Amino acid sequence: MESTMTMENGIYLIFDYHGEGLNSPPIGRYPVEELTLSPKPVFSLPPNQSFEFPKWILEKKDKGCRLKAFGCPVGIHKNELYAFLLNEKEIEEWMVTFRPQQGKDVATIEKMDKSVAWCVEEKGNPEQPKRIIMKQLHSSRQIPEEMLFTFVRMDKKMSH
Repeated sequence: MESTMTMENGIYLIFDYHGEGLNSPPIGRYPVEELTLSPKPVFSLPPNQSFEFPKWILEKKDKGCRLKAFGCPVGIHKNELYAFLLNEKEIEEWMVTFRPQQGKDVATIEKMDKSVAWCVEEKGNPEQPKRIIMKQLHSSRQIPEEMLFTFVRMDKKMSH
């Protein structure tokens, strides 16, 4: 059972589904980047770093939503997720689909045409940032954990 529960415009943290709560790796741009206008890669960052969690801005569009990392919209460049400082054609709108059977606020993030979805690259040292790559999401199979992300709303008071 999936739910395209509509996301509201707002500020969110997005976490890699691996890990527990705030010990999960946050998704975002690296806190220190080269000072050029070239597209900036997006990572699953190592948890427990000294920097602040990267915030995402979600803006609803006609069908999907635009996601912004450090204020810059993200899209696909060389089959990986990048934030674009300039208005590039690679900027995408995304479909966030909540997967309640996987947990509260857990979702997949797919390109609007459902051709590819965000996926944490499965390699390397857990202390190192991992790239967010594009992979096809097969609806008939169990969703791999590396394609699941947890959303935490930051700009709204909790209603309990």
